[in-house]
Amino acid sequence: MSAGDQLGVNECRYLLLPPAGGTVGTFRHVVGAAAGAEVWGVEYPGRGDRLDAPPPSSLEQLAEHVTGELLRRERAWVRQTVVVGFSMGGFVAVELAQRLRTRCGPAPAAVVVIGTPAPHRRVPGRYGRIGEDHLLEVLTGEGFVPGLGSRASFEVWAYAAELLRRDVRLTTAYRGPADVAVRCPLAALCGDRDPVPADDATEAWRPWTTGPFLAATVPGGHLGLLAPGRGAEFWTWLRRIERDVVAAGVRDA
Repeated sequence: MSAGDQLGVNECRYLLLPPAGGTVGTFRHVVGAAAGAEVWGVEYPGRGDRLDAPPPSSLEQLAEHVTGELLRRERAWVRQTVVVGFSMGGFVAVELAQRLRTRCGPAPAAVVVIGTPAPHRRVPGRYGRIGEDHLLEVLTGEGFVPGLGSRASFEVWAYAAELLRRDVRLTTAYRGPADVAVRCPLAALCGDRDPVPADDATEAWRPWTTGPFLAATVPGGHLGLLAPGRGAEFWTWLRRIERDVVAAGVRDA
């Protein structure tokens, strides 16, 4: 998905990576509040309008797929792009930035992780034992599928539950990224009521970049910024990151 006109020289576009169980539809509220920003959402293979594509067998394979898509873009396109990963998508964002580095590809304007523990602080398999009794609670209460309400049909619930199960398996098996800092600015946000400890998902990310860094907590629970009515707040944070982190990276380059 996209919105907005041709970018100016110092402007940014935004590439959004869904959380576990998410699709590009997860971003409908933030895209609706984009106010002219150019926004792209990644649809992971095997879901949404890419339902006919084979789903990835690992998080690394998923990151490899997204990397290949970006490497087909012009270098200037990537350099003006802020990559924003939500929860599981934060790991995909870091894997993406590291892969671009090893292939001498262009670095993104910045990486933003939201609700994602720093790799050295993560607890592998944290959601690996989700039982059917807790699936409803996780889908709605922790933001894996924001906006999935009680009126959803059985088919929609079954589809969302299967996506979540599949992504939980990916993150459970994920070994974590290489211990190499990304070569672009990085920002880490976490809800103040997120079950992920705030320090693990904010300040703990500092050693993972060689560039400017910002860490902050925001009101709400896991991925609360994707909830209805939070779109304007989301963009306030993204504009702050663009001003305080991305611009600092350009000055330091």
